[in-house]
Amino acid sequence: MKKPNIIGNILYQVSYELFAMLLPLFTAPFISRMLGADMLGVYSYSRTLATYFGLFGMLGVKNYGNREISVHRDTGDLNIWFWSIYSVQFLASLLMLIVYLGYTFFFVREDQAVTAVQAILIVDSMLDISWFLFGMEQFKKTTTCSMVVKILTTAAVFLMIREPGDLLKYCLIMSGGTFINQLLLWFYARKLVGRPVFDGGRVLAHVKPMLILFIPVVAVSLYTMMDKLMLGAMSTNAQMGFYEASERIILCASSVITAFGTVMMPRMTKLFSDGDLRESQRYMKLSVDAIMAIAFAIALGIVSVSRLFAPIFWGEDFAPCAYILSALALSIPFSGFANVIRMQYLIPNGMDGAYILSVILGAVSNLTANSLLIPRCGALGAAVGTVIAEGVVCAAQCLAVKKRIDILAYLKSTAFFGMAGLLMYGAVRVLDQRAEITVSWLLLEIVVGGSVYCILSVLYLYHTKNELLMTALQKLGGAHQNNDRG
Repeated sequence: MKKPNIIGNILYQVSYELFAMLLPLFTAPFISRMLGADMLGVYSYSRTLATYFGLFGMLGVKNYGNREISVHRDTGDLNIWFWSIYSVQFLASLLMLIVYLGYTFFFVREDQAVTAVQAILIVDSMLDISWFLFGMEQFKKTTTCSMVVKILTTAAVFLMIREPGDLLKYCLIMSGGTFINQLLLWFYARKLVGRPVFDGGRVLAHVKPMLILFIPVVAVSLYTMMDKLMLGAMSTNAQMGFYEASERIILCASSVITAFGTVMMPRMTKLFSDGDLRESQRYMKLSVDAIMAIAFAIALGIVSVSRLFAPIFWGEDFAPCAYILSALALSIPFSGFANVIRMQYLIPNGMDGAYILSVILGAVSNLTANSLLIPRCGALGAAVGTVIAEGVVCAAQCLAVKKRIDILAYLKSTAFFGMAGLLMYGAVRVLDQRAEITVSWLLLEIVVGGSVYCILSVLYLYHTKNELLMTALQKLGGAHQNNDRG
């Protein structure tokens, strides 16, 4: 098999994440106005519940399958590895689907139809083999497929959603789009694997390591999904809607960061298994610089413009989202740094115990904070709990690798991006004191803040001769030379 192009894979995945980030920017204002905060809250609660069941069906296959396929992709037994891992996923997902449907029809009284339709999400989990294609570093196929489906889904939303009563249609569109995407991934994967093979011994052998990696998945879900379940139980549908709207923006913005981890994990696994420590350290340094530069820009940029952004983007009824959005944005630098440690060192090196402990600590801190803050502060309390959890996870993972990695050196190299972000925030706040809630003022704040951050960051990277910038300049120079020759 042709050796995967790491730069190309990063570009494919980042371009997809940027694309996926921009689409909700078009649909979110429309949906918030068509459905309203209450119906958006119902959608968020039911989808989160179904996603939780699907999570248990997937077990730890996302990381485990990705890691094992990346190690065995050049061996002669790739086929048996794929089918034995997928068998566990299929059987577990089927069990969760049966349990979910039983729960829906026997225990759910309100919004039963919406809850039942969300069962499609569990079927989506049953069919999800993105872990296999990621392990094979086949990012072009997965991103192309997902982009096409997202375009079709977005078009369907604009054509079919007109009022709060269309909530059921919205659920069908969103979960149905994911279902189509999974079927297309199988079409691509069939060229890489042979006929289904079932080996009971191998299937059972995968259960224990998958369950081990499932523990951190559950723990992470406690502070990425449980906050919404707790909001739904302890607060109002409106507060749920505010949190759902704010979280969507944060997830879209931070998806660029997670794209790096998705691409780099199979590559780092391969490097560590080959004993190439020098190249693995080089990739980690580049990743830390890139991710933290993006993380501080996104986090402090969102905090800077949130007062104008919330009412303009979602409507006046969603003005309280400004505070929730700002609080959630502060979690991005923590999650970004932890993403590098987790995806490029802990998991590739099989340090599952340290990974599990870190996310359990995060889950405990989040549940504690939510229990104390949600009854008093609603969605804002849940947002603060998320920041606390991400900070605890980041600190725990850094402590786990401090004897193997020079964490302090990484922090020093990225501290400037934090300072640049604060200067950007200061510049925007000066404007914000005079700003009216209009699109023109919002655009002015974005342009001014973005310009300040970019100029300061580029000057810093150039002054320090950072490899990230030098590589980019060399590629641009090479492209210009090729154009001149042409």
